[in-house]
Amino acid sequence: TRMTGYEPSEIIGLTPRVLQSPKTDRAELGRLRRALEAWEPVEVEVLNVRKDGTEFYSQISITPVADERGWFTHWVSIQRDITERKTREQAMQSLMASSTVALLTLDADQAVVSVDGGLQAMSALSFEDIVGRILSSLVHPDDVGRLDRLLTSTWEDRLDEASAEVRFGQRDGSWRWMQMTMPERHDQSSPDTMLLMSDISERKHVQDQLKQAGDRFRSAFNDAPIGMAVTDTTGRFVQVNEALTQLLGRDEATLMGLRIDQVMHPDDVQSGRQQRQALLDGTLTHHQFETRLVHRDGSVVGVLHSSSVIPGPDGRVQYIVDHIEDITSRQRFEAQLQHQASHDPLTGLPNRALLIRRLDRLLQGDPHAHPVAVLFLDLDRFKTVNDSLGHQSGDAVLVACSRRLETVLKPEDTLARLGGDEFVILSTDCTPEQAQEQATAVETALREPFAIGRNRMPLSASIGISAPARADTTAEGLLSDADAAMYDAKERGRSRIQVFDDDLGSRVNRRVQSEAELRSAILGGELRVYYQPEVHLADWSVHGLEALVRWQHPTRGLLLPDTFISLAESTGLIDDLGDWVIDQVLQEIVRRRGTPDAPMPVTWINVSMHQLQSPSFVPRLGRQLRDHGVAGSSIGLEVTESVLMSEADEARVQLDRLKSLGVGLAIDDFGTGYSSLSYLARFPVDIVKIDAGFTARIDDPATRRESFALISAVVSLAQALRLQVVAEGIETVSQAQALNGLGCDFGQGFLLGRPSPSGALEPIEVDLGIT
Repeated sequence: TRMTGYEPSEIIGLTPRVLQSPKTDRAELGRLRRALEAWEPVEVEVLNVRKDGTEFYSQISITPVADERGWFTHWVSIQRDITERKTREQAMQSLMASSTVALLTLDADQAVVSVDGGLQAMSALSFEDIVGRILSSLVHPDDVGRLDRLLTSTWEDRLDEASAEVRFGQRDGSWRWMQMTMPERHDQSSPDTMLLMSDISERKHVQDQLKQAGDRFRSAFNDAPIGMAVTDTTGRFVQVNEALTQLLGRDEATLMGLRIDQVMHPDDVQSGRQQRQALLDGTLTHHQFETRLVHRDGSVVGVLHSSSVIPGPDGRVQYIVDHIEDITSRQRFEAQLQHQASHDPLTGLPNRALLIRRLDRLLQGDPHAHPVAVLFLDLDRFKTVNDSLGHQSGDAVLVACSRRLETVLKPEDTLARLGGDEFVILSTDCTPEQAQEQATAVETALREPFAIGRNRMPLSASIGISAPARADTTAEGLLSDADAAMYDAKERGRSRIQVFDDDLGSRVNRRVQSEAELRSAILGGELRVYYQPEVHLADWSVHGLEALVRWQHPTRGLLLPDTFISLAESTGLIDDLGDWVIDQVLQEIVRRRGTPDAPMPVTWINVSMHQLQSPSFVPRLGRQLRDHGVAGSSIGLEVTESVLMSEADEARVQLDRLKSLGVGLAIDDFGTGYSSLSYLARFPVDIVKIDAGFTARIDDPATRRESFALISAVVSLAQALRLQVVAEGIETVSQAQALNGLGCDFGQGFLLGRPSPSGALEPIEVDLGIT
């Protein structure tokens, strides 16, 4: 983020091309692409662009990460800003050579008499500009002394040849470097002086650049943030920088007496020598590899070692330049990534991916020589721990539980956490009988209550056991079998051990088939919505409709909700099914709204615990109402009493959100949960629906008084709370009369109208037989 200017949320999910400059080296990109396609480590230097548009050079080291089988899964990329180094490297320019020569003749007064040669090719001055001028007047004032010494020494000391480098003036006021050379004099009697003048401006420019480059190299070498060294062909240090001395904890004098292999980790010396020999043989001109060096205090330092050769005059390797970058933190980070990719962050146990890899490897062995068993554990009622003590305490229990479970493992076993409160033990060299003994040991280990602060929480587990029954058994299949056995143990009462067998497998297969059929029914139009009227007991007018889903099964006929709703809830299909029912109801409301004089009663829809607990349920319902253009007041939602009692606080929050949409709310099957009637005041409901079981007792002389008392209490409390009461299951005239007399507002049942695809909206005609 500091290097690029992007926040994680802005860049996660994008490809690295978002950083790539159009001007980056295409060859480097090609090398990167080929390495990625071959899953090979690679280091490239590319030109990138920050979020603000500025460019920077980045050295990118990419390492593929493989799982235990050797299959590559992802890459780890380490990037370093090398803009400063690249700028220094690009400062060197190509050398330019060749200079033109002119012959100057001077008289005794050092005035130019004649000029021969390529004066105009190397100077902006012409023949007329020079001839007759004193030579020193054409030279830079700071260089006149050098010119005078050349001319004077020649006259006085009779030197055969001498030279001086001076700056020669140009017509535009600039200066060019010239070398004035006095050749051997053959006519000593002549008063004239001969000078050869050659343009050395480019050479001087190159010399300046070389000096600057040398200064920059020394600065880059000495001040580099990574370790740098020059070593000879034997590997002995010739030059080291301060960063390397700090990296190894040894001063410069100490390192100068050592070879590079003497500071390598003993296990890496041989491979390091092989890499170095390839450079000396000419097989490689540069190389890069990860290795380990040893600090003076004995600690191991992971480094990225890059080397390149410096040839001598004969073309053979004379020195090797070594770049040694400390990557200990990067290696530690990569190891951490590897661990995180295969372990649960809370408990540190292997996760599902690592468990599957280990199980796959075991299944490839001899199942008779080394039998394998899988124990799938799910803690019973663990949700109450989170709800009563909070998730932090729940996490502490999970950690403590994992430590206890480790006590029942053999050294070669694997304990994994799949998430939530689910654990798996992969037991090796274990028969089915031994697996059951181990499961019993698990129950014993969990029996002692867990101490969380001042609380002591007892736990139990439902355990499913599976073992390979066929040669083609897969890791996923074996885990799925143990999971199915665990769920069967829960359905049989929890805190049980269940072994997967053929009978359980058949039930699982039927369940899987039923799930597939239900999924197909939701998508394929096999579901139907029936409507049953709710009637005002005072005048028998239709007050509302209850939407009831039916499944028109292709072979089993019309199925009632009791045969498939529990399946939908356990398989997670309840959300899709519930959304479909709501969508159908809203379509029907829109259709009725377009029919002249059509009554518009409120349509009530049943909502399951799974739907009510889903954080996305309220937003989805609001979106459906808006999409169909239907007001929330046109529908109502029925929630069973048991749902509200199990999650009272969460249910209250969710019901408040639903009320904000304008929908009506009803408590269905009231009385079956045996909750306090005062609980009614806690929830923002509009209607209480008395369970059909209490309605049926009205006709039984043995239970009539009890039923009257309960119904009267509910009606009285409802009236005090300004709630309406609907009695369900009315099938006889006597029940309708009694309920009306007890003050019940509305009724529902076969006497008043059976469920039908369209719903009965006409007035209900019932012969009450009243005299």
